[in-house]
Amino acid sequence: MLEDILKVSLPCHKIDYFRDNLMHVGTMDIGNAEERYGYKGILISRPTFYDILLSRVPAHKIKWGKRILGFEQNQYGVMVRIADNTTFHGDILIGADGAYSAVRQILYKSMIKKGLQIPSSDTAALHFDSNCVIGVTDVLSESEFPVLKNKSGDFYVIIGKERSIQVYLFTFPDNRIGWQICGKMENPEDHDQQSFRFSDWGPVAADELCDQVRHYQCPFGGTLGDLMARTSPERLSKVMLEEKYFQTWWHMRTVLIGDACHKHLPFGGQGANQAILDSVHIVNQLYGIPSGSLEDIAKSFQAYHAARSTNAKQVYKSTGMVASVLSNRGFGSDMVRNLVLAKTPKWLNNVGMDGMNSERPVLCFLPPPNVQATVKAKPQAIPVHASAQLEAK
Repeated sequence: MLEDILKVSLPCHKIDYFRDNLMHVGTMDIGNAEERYGYKGILISRPTFYDILLSRVPAHKIKWGKRILGFEQNQYGVMVRIADNTTFHGDILIGADGAYSAVRQILYKSMIKKGLQIPSSDTAALHFDSNCVIGVTDVLSESEFPVLKNKSGDFYVIIGKERSIQVYLFTFPDNRIGWQICGKMENPEDHDQQSFRFSDWGPVAADELCDQVRHYQCPFGGTLGDLMARTSPERLSKVMLEEKYFQTWWHMRTVLIGDACHKHLPFGGQGANQAILDSVHIVNQLYGIPSGSLEDIAKSFQAYHAARSTNAKQVYKSTGMVASVLSNRGFGSDMVRNLVLAKTPKWLNNVGMDGMNSERPVLCFLPPPNVQATVKAKPQAIPVHASAQLEAK
């Protein structure tokens, strides 16, 4: 897919940070990613990325509009019950259904019903204190927005001075500009997972968040309101920014990946990146599995958790730290931001980037990618069921 992805994305080399008066705060240099890690950092819109993924999956393998009501698993298999009275049967169930994963909730309830112990933190409500509005503009004129001529991924962050609010701006290759507004809720303690759901975060709340920054000057020209006015409703979405790391990732024939087991704040694209890493590792661990027995599946799931849990937890902590640096207000916080964004030496910046890019697993049954990288990836664990086959290769 790489060639198709590069055609519809832009390389991103740095992130520039500004005050809401467009005073430059500092730059986070992504560095020579292609030389150090083998690939450039890129910016691609989510709908475009989805289209590429969907083009590789046979249409009959995707069942749309299926809402899971429950599932049962035993030593022979797993059966999933759907709201339209249909059922699906298989050897394993992978819950990749997001922060409010129905698979995870049903799994935990069944484990508790059996008398199995799970950490109390796993059943506690997700923590969130911010709302987010995301938009992608209609196609814009290069004469009105000359930055679109650059054909590079220009990425800007505007940090509000008085309020805990940030605006993210980035360009896409089809002459569109992406924008994102993240703002802290006034009284997050008044809401929890039970009383406040996505449907409550409606148009009025989204409009209020947009109104707080509509007058901001845009580094691309004009105001942020100009970008909002050029964004069609179908390219606008609202998001709640939760964060949570779950301890329990699997039981019997059911396993969780992505946001269903570790919900990160959206910094550095880590939510999507971590989900992709999960996918690579779970596929590797299922490769060469000798049977669909409960014992063999358990070995695969246990190895997957061992390979991924440490890195996912580290990234969970680091995205939380980034959120604090950007959202905290006051003189002390300003000093920290200036130190981090404007005074960090290049060698220290490289250390941070190297750590974030050291986890680069490959699918064990394919030839390794033919790329050169000066920073080596972490050693990759050999899948539990594939050791003999891979060593023979």
